[in-house]
Amino acid sequence: MSGAVLHDDKARIALTIGLPLASREEDDALALADLDPLLEAPAHAAALCRVLAEFGYAEGRRPDSLTEPGEEIRKAVTSTGTELLVVHVVAHGRLAETGQCDLHVVGSDGQDLDDPVSAWISLIESHPDKLRPTTLFVLDLCHAGAAATLPWHQEMRVGKRRAWVIAACGRQDTAFDYRLSRATIQVLRGYLDETLRVDASLAHIPLPTVAREIDRTVAELNAAADDFPQEIEASRIPFFTEHVDRLPFFPNPGHRPDDESALSHVDPDIATLLDEAFDPQHFMLRGAGTEALGRGVRQGYFHGRDEEVTALSAWLNGQGPGFHVVTGKPGVGKSALLGVLVCAAHPRLRGTTQNLWFRLPVKPARNERLTVVHARRRDLEQIADSIARQLGATERDRPGSGWDTSSLLALAQAAPGAPYTLVVDALDEAERPEDIAQGLLLPLARTALAAGASLRLLVGTRPEPHLSHLVQLAEDKGELLDLDRARPADVHQALRQYIGDLLALDTPYAEVDAAEAASALAEGIATRLTGVDGDGQDRPGTVPLGWGEFLVAGLYLRHVLMLPTRLDPAAARELGLAAPVDLHELLELDLARHTEQPYLRPLLAALAHAEGRGMPERVLAHVTPEFVPTAPDAPLPITDVQTALAQARFYLRRDVDVDGTTLYRLFHEGLAERLRASPYGSAEQERTP
Repeated sequence: MSGAVLHDDKARIALTIGLPLASREEDDALALADLDPLLEAPAHAAALCRVLAEFGYAEGRRPDSLTEPGEEIRKAVTSTGTELLVVHVVAHGRLAETGQCDLHVVGSDGQDLDDPVSAWISLIESHPDKLRPTTLFVLDLCHAGAAATLPWHQEMRVGKRRAWVIAACGRQDTAFDYRLSRATIQVLRGYLDETLRVDASLAHIPLPTVAREIDRTVAELNAAADDFPQEIEASRIPFFTEHVDRLPFFPNPGHRPDDESALSHVDPDIATLLDEAFDPQHFMLRGAGTEALGRGVRQGYFHGRDEEVTALSAWLNGQGPGFHVVTGKPGVGKSALLGVLVCAAHPRLRGTTQNLWFRLPVKPARNERLTVVHARRRDLEQIADSIARQLGATERDRPGSGWDTSSLLALAQAAPGAPYTLVVDALDEAERPEDIAQGLLLPLARTALAAGASLRLLVGTRPEPHLSHLVQLAEDKGELLDLDRARPADVHQALRQYIGDLLALDTPYAEVDAAEAASALAEGIATRLTGVDGDGQDRPGTVPLGWGEFLVAGLYLRHVLMLPTRLDPAAARELGLAAPVDLHELLELDLARHTEQPYLRPLLAALAHAEGRGMPERVLAHVTPEFVPTAPDAPLPITDVQTALAQARFYLRRDVDVDGTTLYRLFHEGLAERLRASPYGSAEQERTP
């Protein structure tokens, strides 16, 4: 990527200045004897200028080291034709001993420049009505932190600031060996060659992320030098007020405008407007039913379950008892059913996801009082906090001992109107789900079943023994929906339609000469997985799947589409009838195709242990070798991690952290369980990580 220049229609200027000491007079030489001559300063300034050029920056007029550089900086920060400006100064810095004790750059003659650095920042910030470039100062100076922590500047609203500072060290500290300049060059070069990455959905690298990478790199330079350490300082951001992730200083070299992320076709702010524990991606992707083929949420492929959709739509509209449970084996479609209905009912998802739910036979109404939690890898406190936030509570309202059943019910009762509807999916995948069931959901369920309750509760979970009390309560009230009890013939019909729809878009089986083969392939897979023939008759000797038919069908179909297209209907049906009925067998079948990628299985095994929203590449580099039997005790090169991630993309769900880092986790908990149980693929290789 380093050969390309990144443009985004911004007028960008880079002013990079290196100021060595250039005295030739004997008296001056004696006066400057205690200062390093900084002979390499111009070279470091020029090197950063070259890197910035690859981010689309034109070179500003660099002054001769013996002339007044402050004048060029003043001209640059007051330019009306520049939108984005980077000012990089490599020189000595000195704090004035009188007056306001401001930071001054020391010129090549050893004298302080007339204007302190704060004056350049003031030229930008003290004139809000004048055109000024949004400016990043990279100050490789001693005491540079004084410019990063100006009291009046920190009092400004973050959204109003136009000047930002990355400083080599704190106000009272010393900078060494051009470390800030070297680290900045190394980090920006890393983004250009994509050994450092932020998520492809981001058009620009967040400035705080760049600063953190520079700080990390300076720490590495400190360790390598083993002498005088330094820590960078940067413009400070008030906690939990405003974000600066959209400052466009550095275009993202890995940005893909057409990237098929989960939210690429919906409101780009939806993930931040909804609560983090809501996890809208989970409900949209499961509702779409295309995770196995990585098609995002362009089109919905939910099929079947007409009776269940009708019953749950009525329940979401307020009919029936106030507590309901949806259960069934892994991959049977619990989250798909809940996902498509949540998308239809939630006011923030309803409009942007209508392509997912519009063909449902019965649709739930828009529900302004719908509260939703994806419980996977979340604990009792996180779930309770999310419910409270969605009920309108703030951090100030939080009781000292945390939210419990009574305080959450008090929140729900405080808002007059229809009862709140709470949907909690993937309870069995939560942290200590039995604690959540006993301590929160069972008391809420009993209250929800009472007349006049202010809250209704719907839970999606596997029928785990430690959750039996919750499931039994629902069954006793006639409010248990067990998807394992569906009629095989109904599942067969829905599965044929589902596979047929998947084959009909962007596959070789969508061509006219493959139409009959596509139908035969879909029928063969559906017959194999349900044990029901095309005429609705049970096939003898069929054993029910331990995993959901739709999950296995999607995984197998992805494998099939990598094979030569079967145009003969009989051959296509036989291919369908060859579908594995065991998830382990299916996983091995697919991984066997990637023998050229030694880190694919270890990486997937590492991701099977991912907590929360997932693991970033840097963590995967350290964890993955634990699942390589012969791996050295060292992290993988980041390029190997990226190659394995590209191969594994089908199995992954991607999320974006607050700093723009991409987080990865497996798209289904069933796969995670299988890989945790068998991370190496063969018994003789097993060892304990």
